[in-house]
Amino acid sequence: MDKILRPWRHYVDFSGRSTRTEFWLFFIIFYGVIAATFVVTDVLLGGTALEDSADSDEFSLIYIPVVLWILACFLPSIAVTVRRLHDSNKSGWMYLLTLIPYIGFIFFIVFGFLPGTRGENDYGFDPRLGEGAPDYDAPEIFS
Repeated sequence: MDKILRPWRHYVDFSGRSTRTEFWLFFIIFYGVIAATFVVTDVLLGGTALEDSADSDEFSLIYIPVVLWILACFLPSIAVTVRRLHDSNKSGWMYLLTLIPYIGFIFFIVFGFLPGTRGENDYGFDPRLGEGAPDYDAPEIFS
């Protein structure tokens, strides 16, 4: 549950690192809520709600929850992606590559699946080891 809620607790925190699990759970929930909203509104408005109501006021009402959800998730999605880049020891400015058509989407997918750097890197401790945990390769001197 912590990995699901962490992007919301660190709403605009662009420092630190995010694991692959945290990154993908955020985006699965993000797109899942959008899909569920369309399914529910389609069922409530009957069958082909989007096509039948294209010229009516109902069409614009369908998009209100989706637009609010997208606006609420805008900054957390950027923050979790930047932290995911940090986990691979890449600059958060590389996020701007997602603005390139087609290539940006491929970049987004590839860096989402790549494993992060093991141990501490320029952006902080390994999130898989816990906050402030020593590098797993560090020798234990007093044990």
